[in-house]
Amino acid sequence: MADSVTEIVYLPLKEGTDLESGDAKSAWQDTLKTIASQDGLESLFWGRQIESKDTVQMLVKWDHIDSHTVFTKKPEYQPFLEKLGTILGGPPFLFHVKLPAGGAADANPFTAPVTECVSAYFDPSQSEEEYNTNFNNFRSEAAKIPNVEAIGLEGGWSVETHQHENLGEGVDGKLFAAFIGWPTVDSHMAFRKTEDFGKIIGHLRGGTKGIKMWHVAFTQYK
Repeated sequence: MADSVTEIVYLPLKEGTDLESGDAKSAWQDTLKTIASQDGLESLFWGRQIESKDTVQMLVKWDHIDSHTVFTKKPEYQPFLEKLGTILGGPPFLFHVKLPAGGAADANPFTAPVTECVSAYFDPSQSEEEYNTNFNNFRSEAAKIPNVEAIGLEGGWSVETHQHENLGEGVDGKLFAAFIGWPTVDSHMAFRKTEDFGKIIGHLRGGTKGIKMWHVAFTQYK
Protein backbone atom coordinates (compact mmCIF):
# COMPACT_ATOMS: atom_id res chain seq x y z
CA MET A 1 0.00 0.00 0.00
CA ALA A 2 2.83 2.36 0.84
CA ASP A 3 4.23 1.96 -2.68
CA SER A 4 0.94 2.63 -4.49
CA VAL A 5 0.71 5.59 -6.85
CA THR A 6 -2.15 7.29 -8.68
CA GLU A 7 -1.55 8.04 -12.32
CA ILE A 8 -3.32 11.26 -13.27
CA VAL A 9 -4.09 11.59 -16.97
CA TYR A 10 -5.51 14.53 -18.95
CA LEU A 11 -6.95 13.56 -22.34
CA PRO A 12 -7.88 16.39 -24.75
CA LEU A 13 -10.73 15.01 -26.85
CA LYS A 14 -11.55 16.13 -30.35
CA GLU A 15 -14.10 18.91 -30.01
CA GLY A 16 -17.62 17.61 -29.50
CA THR A 17 -16.63 13.96 -29.11
CA ASP A 18 -19.51 11.83 -27.80
CA LEU A 19 -18.15 8.96 -25.71
CA GLU A 20 -21.62 7.42 -25.43
CA SER A 21 -22.14 6.43 -29.06
CA GLY A 22 -20.52 5.17 -32.25
CA ASP A 23 -16.83 4.60 -32.87
CA ALA A 24 -15.82 6.98 -30.09
CA LYS A 25 -17.74 4.91 -27.54
CA SER A 26 -16.07 1.73 -28.80
CA ALA A 27 -12.60 3.28 -28.62
CA TRP A 28 -13.22 4.65 -25.13
CA GLN A 29 -14.65 1.45 -23.72
CA ASP A 30 -11.71 -0.50 -25.15
CA THR A 31 -9.38 2.00 -23.47
CA LEU A 32 -10.99 1.52 -20.07
CA LYS A 33 -11.19 -2.26 -20.44
CA THR A 34 -7.51 -2.51 -21.38
CA ILE A 35 -6.35 -0.42 -18.44
CA ALA A 36 -8.62 -2.24 -15.99
CA SER A 37 -7.23 -5.63 -17.06
CA GLN A 38 -3.62 -4.80 -16.18
CA ASP A 39 -1.79 -6.48 -13.32
CA GLY A 40 -1.34 -4.12 -10.38
CA LEU A 41 -4.38 -2.00 -11.19
CA GLU A 42 -6.23 -1.12 -7.96
CA SER A 43 -8.89 1.35 -9.12
CA LEU A 44 -9.86 3.41 -12.15
CA PHE A 45 -11.91 6.62 -12.15
CA TRP A 46 -12.65 8.92 -15.07
CA GLY A 47 -14.75 11.97 -15.91
CA ARG A 48 -14.90 15.11 -17.99
CA GLN A 49 -13.60 18.33 -16.50
CA ILE A 50 -16.71 20.45 -15.87
CA GLU A 51 -14.94 23.69 -16.80
CA SER A 52 -13.39 22.08 -19.91
CA LYS A 53 -15.86 19.57 -21.36
CA ASP A 54 -13.51 18.30 -24.02
CA THR A 55 -10.91 17.20 -21.46
CA VAL A 56 -11.27 13.79 -19.83
CA GLN A 57 -9.40 13.19 -16.60
CA MET A 58 -8.44 9.73 -15.41
CA LEU A 59 -7.25 8.55 -11.99
CA VAL A 60 -5.51 5.20 -12.31
CA LYS A 61 -4.32 3.73 -9.03
CA TRP A 62 -1.48 1.22 -9.29
CA ASP A 63 -0.01 -0.96 -6.56
CA HIS A 64 3.43 0.31 -7.64
CA ILE A 65 4.69 2.65 -10.33
CA ASP A 66 6.53 -0.32 -11.86
CA SER A 67 3.17 -1.92 -12.72
CA HIS A 68 2.36 1.04 -14.94
CA THR A 69 5.83 0.91 -16.48
CA VAL A 70 5.38 -2.79 -17.29
CA PHE A 71 2.11 -1.96 -19.07
CA THR A 72 3.80 0.68 -21.23
CA LYS A 73 6.39 -1.87 -22.40
CA LYS A 74 3.92 -4.54 -23.50
CA PRO A 75 3.51 -5.20 -27.27
CA GLU A 76 -0.16 -4.19 -27.08
CA TYR A 77 0.61 -0.77 -25.59
CA GLN A 78 1.32 0.95 -28.90
CA PRO A 79 -1.91 -0.31 -30.55
CA PHE A 80 -3.71 0.77 -27.36
CA LEU A 81 -2.36 4.31 -27.77
CA GLU A 82 -3.19 4.38 -31.47
CA LYS A 83 -6.84 3.44 -30.87
CA LEU A 84 -7.12 5.99 -28.06
CA GLY A 85 -5.58 8.55 -30.39
CA THR A 86 -8.55 8.30 -32.76
CA ILE A 87 -10.67 10.32 -30.30
CA LEU A 88 -7.98 12.75 -29.12
CA GLY A 89 -7.41 16.27 -30.36
CA GLY A 90 -3.93 16.51 -28.81
CA PRO A 91 -1.36 14.51 -26.86
CA PRO A 92 -2.23 13.04 -23.44
CA PHE A 93 -0.54 14.48 -20.35
CA LEU A 94 0.14 12.21 -17.40
CA PHE A 95 2.03 12.07 -14.13
CA HIS A 96 1.99 10.09 -10.89
CA VAL A 97 1.00 11.19 -7.39
CA LYS A 98 1.55 9.43 -4.09
CA LEU A 99 -1.85 9.51 -2.38
CA PRO A 100 -2.58 10.21 0.33
CA ALA A 101 0.01 12.34 2.08
CA GLY A 102 -0.42 12.25 5.84
CA GLY A 103 -3.08 9.58 6.20
CA ALA A 104 -6.22 8.44 4.42
CA ALA A 105 -9.29 10.63 4.08
CA ASP A 106 -12.40 9.90 6.15
CA ALA A 107 -14.34 9.60 2.89
CA ASN A 108 -13.32 9.02 -0.71
CA PRO A 109 -13.46 12.34 -2.59
CA PHE A 110 -13.53 10.53 -5.95
CA THR A 111 -16.88 8.86 -5.24
CA ALA A 112 -18.53 12.20 -4.36
CA PRO A 113 -20.94 13.67 -6.94
CA VAL A 114 -18.33 16.30 -7.81
CA THR A 115 -14.60 16.41 -7.05
CA GLU A 116 -12.64 19.64 -6.70
CA CYS A 117 -9.19 19.14 -8.23
CA VAL A 118 -6.32 21.38 -7.17
CA SER A 119 -2.78 21.56 -8.56
CA ALA A 120 -0.41 23.58 -6.36
CA TYR A 121 3.02 24.44 -7.75
CA PHE A 122 6.14 25.00 -5.63
CA ASP A 123 9.80 25.89 -5.91
CA PRO A 124 12.05 22.83 -6.16
CA SER A 125 13.41 23.70 -2.69
CA GLN A 126 10.00 23.45 -1.02
CA SER A 127 9.99 21.14 2.01
CA GLU A 128 7.41 18.42 1.39
CA GLU A 129 7.17 17.65 5.10
CA GLU A 130 6.41 21.30 5.88
CA TYR A 131 3.60 21.51 3.35
CA ASN A 132 2.22 18.12 4.43
CA THR A 133 1.80 19.68 7.88
CA ASN A 134 -0.01 22.66 6.36
CA PHE A 135 -2.27 20.37 4.38
CA ASN A 136 -3.14 18.27 7.41
CA ASN A 137 -3.88 21.43 9.39
CA PHE A 138 -6.22 22.51 6.59
CA ARG A 139 -7.93 19.13 6.72
CA SER A 140 -8.33 19.05 10.52
CA GLU A 141 -9.62 22.63 10.73
CA ALA A 142 -12.02 22.12 7.84
CA ALA A 143 -13.45 19.08 9.62
CA LYS A 144 -14.34 21.28 12.61
CA ILE A 145 -16.49 23.67 10.56
CA PRO A 146 -20.20 23.10 11.32
CA ASN A 147 -22.26 21.79 8.40
CA VAL A 148 -19.38 21.85 5.94
CA GLU A 149 -20.49 19.91 2.87
CA ALA A 150 -17.10 18.60 1.77
CA ILE A 151 -16.96 14.83 1.23
CA GLY A 152 -13.43 13.55 1.72
CA LEU A 153 -10.07 15.22 1.16
CA GLU A 154 -6.86 13.69 -0.18
CA GLY A 155 -3.61 15.09 -1.45
CA GLY A 156 -0.09 14.08 -2.35
CA TRP A 157 3.11 14.98 -4.17
CA SER A 158 3.82 14.30 -7.81
CA VAL A 159 6.63 11.85 -8.51
CA GLU A 160 7.62 13.93 -11.53
CA THR A 161 8.73 17.57 -11.58
CA HIS A 162 6.49 20.22 -13.16
CA GLN A 163 6.91 23.63 -14.73
CA HIS A 164 4.78 26.71 -14.13
CA GLU A 165 5.12 30.22 -15.53
CA ASN A 166 5.51 31.68 -12.02
CA LEU A 167 8.53 29.47 -11.33
CA GLY A 168 10.51 30.96 -14.18
CA GLU A 169 11.37 29.65 -17.62
CA GLY A 170 12.77 26.12 -17.59
CA VAL A 171 12.51 25.69 -13.80
CA ASP A 172 11.38 22.20 -12.76
CA GLY A 173 9.34 22.63 -9.62
CA LYS A 174 7.18 20.46 -7.40
CA LEU A 175 3.45 19.80 -7.66
CA PHE A 176 1.02 18.88 -4.89
CA ALA A 177 -2.33 17.53 -6.11
CA ALA A 178 -5.36 17.79 -3.81
CA PHE A 179 -8.87 16.42 -4.25
CA ILE A 180 -11.99 17.41 -2.28
CA GLY A 181 -15.43 15.88 -2.77
CA TRP A 182 -18.59 18.03 -2.88
CA PRO A 183 -22.32 17.48 -3.44
CA THR A 184 -22.31 20.08 -6.24
CA VAL A 185 -20.04 22.69 -7.79
CA ASP A 186 -22.34 25.36 -6.31
CA SER A 187 -21.83 23.99 -2.79
CA HIS A 188 -18.07 24.35 -3.20
CA MET A 189 -18.28 27.84 -4.66
CA ALA A 190 -20.65 28.93 -1.87
CA PHE A 191 -18.19 27.67 0.75
CA ARG A 192 -15.42 29.76 -0.83
CA LYS A 193 -17.43 32.88 0.04
CA THR A 194 -17.70 32.07 3.75
CA GLU A 195 -15.69 33.48 6.63
CA ASP A 196 -14.66 29.94 7.59
CA PHE A 197 -13.01 29.44 4.20
CA GLY A 198 -11.00 32.62 4.67
CA LYS A 199 -9.73 31.37 8.02
CA ILE A 200 -8.30 28.08 6.72
CA ILE A 201 -7.32 28.63 3.09
CA GLY A 202 -3.93 30.03 4.09
CA HIS A 203 -2.84 26.49 5.01
CA LEU A 204 -3.51 25.33 1.46
CA ARG A 205 -2.01 28.33 -0.31
CA GLY A 206 1.05 28.87 1.88
CA GLY A 207 4.30 28.67 -0.09
CA THR A 208 2.64 28.05 -3.45
CA LYS A 209 3.88 29.75 -6.60
CA GLY A 210 0.72 29.00 -8.55
CA ILE A 211 -2.59 27.17 -8.11
CA LYS A 212 -5.05 25.74 -10.62
CA MET A 213 -8.52 24.51 -9.65
CA TRP A 214 -11.37 22.80 -11.52
CA HIS A 215 -14.08 20.15 -10.99
CA VAL A 216 -14.74 16.65 -12.30
CA ALA A 217 -17.72 14.33 -11.84
CA PHE A 218 -15.85 11.02 -11.68
CA THR A 219 -17.22 7.59 -12.51
CA GLN A 220 -15.51 4.44 -11.27
CA TYR A 221 -14.90 1.79 -13.93
CA LYS A 222 -15.33 -1.73 -12.56
